[in-house]
Order: sequence, then structure tokens, then C-alpha cells
Amino acid sequence: MRKSLFAALLLISAMIMAACGAAAPAAEAPAAEAPAAEAGCKAGLVTDVGKINDGTFNQYAFDGLKKAEADLGIGIKYIETQAQTDYDKNIQSLVDQGCELVVAVGFMMGDAVKAASEKFPNTKFAIVDFAYDPALPNVRGLVFAEDQAGYMAGALAASMSQSGTIAAVGGIEIPPVQKFLKGYEAGAKSIKGDINVKTVYIDSFTDRARGAEAAKSFMAEGADVIFGAGGQTGSGGIQAAAEAGAFVIGVDQDEFVTTFQNGAAPGSDKIISSAMKRVDQAVFLTIKDVVDGKFTNGVAVYDATNGGIGLASYNKADAAIPAEVKAKMDEILKGLSDGSITTGVTLN
Repeated sequence: MRKSLFAALLLISAMIMAACGAAAPAAEAPAAEAPAAEAGCKAGLVTDVGKINDGTFNQYAFDGLKKAEADLGIGIKYIETQAQTDYDKNIQSLVDQGCELVVAVGFMMGDAVKAASEKFPNTKFAIVDFAYDPALPNVRGLVFAEDQAGYMAGALAASMSQSGTIAAVGGIEIPPVQKFLKGYEAGAKSIKGDINVKTVYIDSFTDRARGAEAAKSFMAEGADVIFGAGGQTGSGGIQAAAEAGAFVIGVDQDEFVTTFQNGAAPGSDKIISSAMKRVDQAVFLTIKDVVDGKFTNGVAVYDATNGGIGLASYNKADAAIPAEVKAKMDEILKGLSDGSITTGVTLN
């Protein structure tokens, strides 16, 4: 499992480097010393482009930061990134303010965190949805068991399907998306062994129109529950499917809040849940480890055992979901947590 995880992380890292271009190596400079920690700056957070109330990983990471402030009695700082070119200076700002731990939200900040970690070896860093191989001595990568979240989504989809056909609209075929979709199929078949599971990968995370087209095509083939696991591409798929009357399941965060605008958007009664990565829990537990003197570098996997994955609330669809289905979802989560249920998902 760990071998597959590191292979996945290497592939993501390679994609990022290919997209952004590798910088020419700079001449080595002496490591900079981080300032002594200011009172009230145990942990700092740098968002990816966006704000702390944007309903994405930025907001969930901030929720984890605020929980640490409340539960652990620490001081916090945060910076909302306005543009990708600000990553370096925003991280630098929190280091300059003496934060013992700096948390970066999102894999796009991988290069900036690596550079800062080398410049400030006495500062601890964490980064959401990314890790390094080989590991960096003062950085923890916060990654998630997408196969477990997908498994729960598939079990829910199969439980709610009347047609015997369900589908998933994926984004670019990278390991986290593969794990979501493979987990979805495995979870569905754990409920109904003969269920027909249709999936597609679309080579974009931002093409809502192609996602919508794929979802409608699946519905024409009989699918009555659609899972979207591909950023905006997947969101376009589930929004179109919900408006056309199918049940849908979101991904990463609670898409009832984001894609369906807290219930204001058409079709919001059709989103039955979302397969969530609990970024808030990952951030909180990482900060707690710093406070407790237990911070470790490398990769930390957040899964059912530590509350790192799960299904979002049923929201407006709550009344449409039978009590026995809800009980089954609780049973599956417990099984994933205690190890009595495994997804069986592997990546070649």
C-alpha cells in the first residue's frame, strides 16, 4: 500500500513539474534561521489562491486551524493567497512572524514549501494533498485514503440505485482520481455484486461542459446515480445530472455547500452526499502533534482510522435515504476504521 502511495505521489509531483517547468538550480546558500516564535504564533496557514470561506480545501484547512486555536489554546496566523506568484512571500511572512509550523493548502504549493523548508530547517511545514519522495526532514505531507471515501460513495450509490446502473465522472487519470473511482466500484459491488458501474476519465479538471455531457450520456444508458470525482469537471457532471433528476454524489468537500450553493442551486435536493477528504481533521491533528512534541516528517495518511475520510451530510436528500441505508453507511465506516472492511484497491 505504501509503495503504491509513493508511486502516486511521485506521479503527481512529476505532473506539477511538467506543467510549471523546472527552475534552474540556484547556487547553494546558507540555511536561514527562523525567528524565535512570537507569542500567539504556534501555527500559521497559507491558503491556495482563494479565501478562508470559499467552501474548498482552504476553508476546511482553516476550520482545522481554528479548532486547534480553540481546543489547544494556541495562537494562530493565516494569509489568504491572492495569486500563485505570492506563495513564496506568504510562506516567508509566516516564518518571519515566528510560526513554529506553517501549513500550506494544496499540491500547487509543493515547490514553494520545498524551497522554504530548505531555507528554514528549524521551521516545521505541512502541505495538504502532497508529499515528497524522498521525504524532507522538516515537512509532513498530508494525504488521504481516497479509495476509502470512494468505497463509501459507491456503497451509497448502489444502495440508492433503482436501475442497477450507476456511473462516475472522473477528471485526469492520476492516482488520487483512480483511487476514488476504483473505490467507488468496489464499494458498489460490495452492496450489489451484479451492479453495472460505468466510469470515464476526462483529461481536464476544469471542463464543466464535458463533465455535464458525460453525465447525461451515462443517464441515457440507464445510470440513476452519478459520482463526480474530477474538480470542476466532475462538478459540472453532477450538477447536470441532478438537474435532470438523477441522484448525485460530490467529492473532496461537501458539494451541497459549494456546487449547489447551500441548497440554493437547482437540483440541490438530489445531492445525497459527498466523498470527503477531511482536511480540517488532518490540519488539526498535525498541529496537535506539534503542540504535543510528536511532529514527524514524511507522509501522514488520513483515513477512516483517524477521521480523515467520510461522507458529508445528506442535507436536503435526507428524507429520501432509507434508515437502513444510513445504518449501512455507519457500519461500513466502522468497518473501514477497525480494519474488518478493506477496499481491495491497488494501483499498477
